[in-house]
Amino acid sequence: MIDRFNAVDTQVLGVSVDSKHSHKNWAESLGGVSYPLLQDFHPKGSMATSYGTYLEDKGFTTRSTVIVDKQGLVQYSVLANGERVISELLAECKKVNG
Repeated sequence: MIDRFNAVDTQVLGVSVDSKHSHKNWAESLGGVSYPLLQDFHPKGSMATSYGTYLEDKGFTTRSTVIVDKQGLVQYSVLANGERVISELLAECKKVNG
């Protein structure tokens, strides 16, 4: 799957407000992940807040998909309701990357 995103000049990253230890345990529980995991841990939720996905009163984020262009601007954002449709995300990435 990651190769399909690489083919449209897109890097996939996982971002969470959890600690690096939590990321490690989560990735291991899945048998590993093929993309980098970034922590938005300190100050907690600062990146998620800028994307509008941090629920400060609960201390965690909503599951979402955000596509950021090479200038760092959000070009697409959607809250995840169930499984993400890869073909739709690839189409959005193609729009952003021309």
